[in-house]
Amino acid sequence: MSATTQAWARHESPDVLRAIEKALARHPIFGDSEYIQRQLRVRLISRLDTISDRVPAAGQLVHALAEADGRPIHHVIGDTVVRCAVLHAHTQLEIGGPYGLPLDDCDEVFAATAERVWRGRFSSPLDDGSLRRLGPEPYDGWIWNDEHPNDIFGRCFRQLLHHRYGAHPRTPAEEEIALLGRGALLLRELLPDLTPGTLDHAHVIASIPDAGGWKGVASSSQFHLGGTIFLGRSLRSPWWVAEHLFHEAMHQKLYDLRHGHALLTMDLAEDDGAAVHVPWNPARLSGANLWDVHRVLAAFHVYVHLGLLSVVAEQRADELQKVYGPCEGMTGSRKALQRAHYLGEQLRGPCWDKLGPAGKSLVEWLLTALEFVDPAPPPAGAYAHLCLDLYEKEIGQVASALSGAAQPGLRRRLAPLARAEVDGTRRLLTDIGAGQALGNFNQIVAYYPDGGDDQFGASLPDLRRAIAMTLQRVSPDGYRLTESGAFDARLKEMIHGASEDLYAVLAGYPLAVAAAKRRASDLRFRSSCHDDVGRLLSVLAAAVPLFGRILEIGTGTGVGAAWILSGLGERRDVEVITVESDPRLAEAVRAWPWPDHVQVITADAAEAIGGLGEFHLVFADAAPVKYQRLDAVLATLRPGGTLLLDDLDPETATSETQRLEKAALRTELQRAPDLRMADLRIPTGVILAAKVSAPS
Repeated sequence: MSATTQAWARHESPDVLRAIEKALARHPIFGDSEYIQRQLRVRLISRLDTISDRVPAAGQLVHALAEADGRPIHHVIGDTVVRCAVLHAHTQLEIGGPYGLPLDDCDEVFAATAERVWRGRFSSPLDDGSLRRLGPEPYDGWIWNDEHPNDIFGRCFRQLLHHRYGAHPRTPAEEEIALLGRGALLLRELLPDLTPGTLDHAHVIASIPDAGGWKGVASSSQFHLGGTIFLGRSLRSPWWVAEHLFHEAMHQKLYDLRHGHALLTMDLAEDDGAAVHVPWNPARLSGANLWDVHRVLAAFHVYVHLGLLSVVAEQRADELQKVYGPCEGMTGSRKALQRAHYLGEQLRGPCWDKLGPAGKSLVEWLLTALEFVDPAPPPAGAYAHLCLDLYEKEIGQVASALSGAAQPGLRRRLAPLARAEVDGTRRLLTDIGAGQALGNFNQIVAYYPDGGDDQFGASLPDLRRAIAMTLQRVSPDGYRLTESGAFDARLKEMIHGASEDLYAVLAGYPLAVAAAKRRASDLRFRSSCHDDVGRLLSVLAAAVPLFGRILEIGTGTGVGAAWILSGLGERRDVEVITVESDPRLAEAVRAWPWPDHVQVITADAAEAIGGLGEFHLVFADAAPVKYQRLDAVLATLRPGGTLLLDDLDPETATSETQRLEKAALRTELQRAPDLRMADLRIPTGVILAAKVSAPS
């Protein structure tokens, strides 16, 4: 028996696994849930006390909590609405301006919460009888139901979620509620020591729609929405539910720990720190696979614990499948542990100086635990296997797209990708000297003759399987492409380039739009027009008459202009002018090979548009111009022309001033005698208006 085999035999001992679980659950700082919640309470109550002289209800809540006579109050003060009200009110008074929930709403939350505590109610303030519990244990959270009334707690909860995700959670069906409960029972069966102190940080469990910021998301949680976790509607099995409950609740446990300890350096902004490339995540044209230290630490914390959960689940699958059904939907233990090792290396490397004292101690503790959970780690620095994880995962996405109601021309648009991936694999095999593997690969490819775009594009899933199998077979250890790892960067570049191209095709993005989205990611520009707005813009551009003119105010990184270009198709008769005041953005956009009829102007739009003439379509996407110089915008619209205005949803306003601006703009447009307008139900809030033509 090899040393590795002996290590795994010791590793799979139930006694060893249980000892590891107890160690993770009982660490006096990082594992002890009561300690973490106590520290969170101290921080939040301190902030309440600080603002009590200016927000009287904050003082009432402090007194109510102090008189709770030792009763458990963590479900009160840790509730999403209550803690957000505390943090938002404190921030507003500190910066002297609006932030998050309006101060009046915060004051009302404090008063209502104090009243509940005085009446001896210590459950979640959302508990009004309309919500169900996840289970009977005191640490089981409440399952959100959209029938909850729009009282101060329901109203603020909806407002917070809409601001962060652009949509509201839905009401789960009875069978979904039952499945959530079974998943929680299974989790307790698998990890009886860790489960109570983990689920106790998930006060509310919300079922999310496939819309807004949740679109395509299996589960989610956010530091800025502490106490609530979100699960997608595809609850596959109790095993899937158990993993995702544990995953998101573990995030919340770490978020609560962050409030009381310096996990990160004090000067580190929320979106700052070393960018870590995550090989198993697709970029999605937005740099989604580049994580800052906040996210790396959170994911590492989760994957160490998920690794343990998966090992235990795999060990007990035969036994528990009799009660909970087939063990489906869980992340494999090797995958979870390999990801934990990679993230741990990144934290010990490029992220180390971004961690605070407690953060460094947390990482060291988790790395020690990981050594016990996984006795056979990958070689240091290896990541090729993680790139191949992404490559193989996307095979299913392609196959599903081709077998379903595929977009028109999908096979044809996949053909160039298939050719590029085959050619890239051949070059890679040649360069590493894998002649025999190259010969075998060419034989496999010969089974899929390139008989035209439709035929070859349809072969992409099979070709990808052949590529993945070939690259895995040439690897000497399953972790690197060669012994030295010298070609792993080439492999990563090939796979992630293919992933970005595939995403653009499956999402239906034209070439110019995909390029503009990549620019937005590279330049960290986050104000590009929403895809639904872009597609509407494309339709409107297509309807512009012969030799028409289109104006975009606020180019950004060119996403809107790219959608306009896609709507025009092969037309060259329409003049497109897009105006951007930021020279850095304008220069980056201008570097792309736009056709001659598209002009990018660097100028202050408020000053420039008066001399540009009239247009058949105007897309006003720059806030200062549309709010402060609407008269100048309307002057550029010719009779019969169309005006498109974006970002007008009042619920996305971050201040009362913004809400008033959006309302005033609507009123001004409604009162314009020569305009006809419509409010469109597009997530960001869109107004479409047309200028009435003068009678002949």
